[in-house]
Parts: sequence; C-alpha cells; structure tokens
Amino acid sequence: MNPVISAIISSIIDSILESAMAPQALPPPAPPTRLVQPSLENGMVATMSPPNNGLARFNGKEMQLSASLQIRDINNRLILPMSLQQPVPVLYKLDLYGTVQRVWVLTPEEAEIAEELIRQKKQARLRQQ
Repeated sequence: MNPVISAIISSIIDSILESAMAPQALPPPAPPTRLVQPSLENGMVATMSPPNNGLARFNGKEMQLSASLQIRDINNRLILPMSLQQPVPVLYKLDLYGTVQRVWVLTPEEAEIAEELIRQKKQARLRQQ
C-alpha cells in the first residue's frame, strides 16, 4: 500500500476516534420562562380563539380586533393572526375604542402567574380606596 494513502487513512481514523472520545457538550440551558409585564393591571388574561374576519373570542366573548393589532408569541415575536389555529391563553389590552390592540400568547404557567398578579394588584387598589 502507498505510504501516503496509509498516512491519510490513519489520520482520518485518529480524528474520528478523538471526536468520539471527546466529552460531549451539554445542550444550552432552556431559557427562563418570561412573563409579559405590560401594565398587568390594565391587561386581561383569557383564552383566545383563533381570529376570524377581524373578530376573536376571549373567554367566550366575541370582541373586535383593532386595525393596529399586534400579536406576540411565547418568544415575544410578532405573529400574524392567521397563525393561531387553536385556542391559546393570552394577556390582552384594549385600545381607547374598546377593540383588542395588543395580545401576548402565554404559556400555561405564565397565564397562572399573570392571573395571580392581576388579582393581587386589584386587591391592593381596593384596599387603598
């Protein structure tokens, strides 16, 4: 066998063995759950059905969506209304005209935390009055 070919094959085998024996890198840690903090006392938590023709149901109540509607997913990215295909927990805010202007899709854990924070802020406001 040609010594050059032998050296190449030996080099390839050595590099394969080194990579197989090297410690494997751990996957990056999962990002911490975020909680949407846009004036929780002014927002409402609900389950939103997929929007249809400028309307969506929030806990069974049909509401008009604003022309300037922004929907953010659980990674805080803007998404199109048609990308929602099933009911999801959300935090939403209304504009001055009573139409839904901002929607943040929440994980179930975030929805529980948001509901609790909203409840605590309402109780604190009631005690101050």
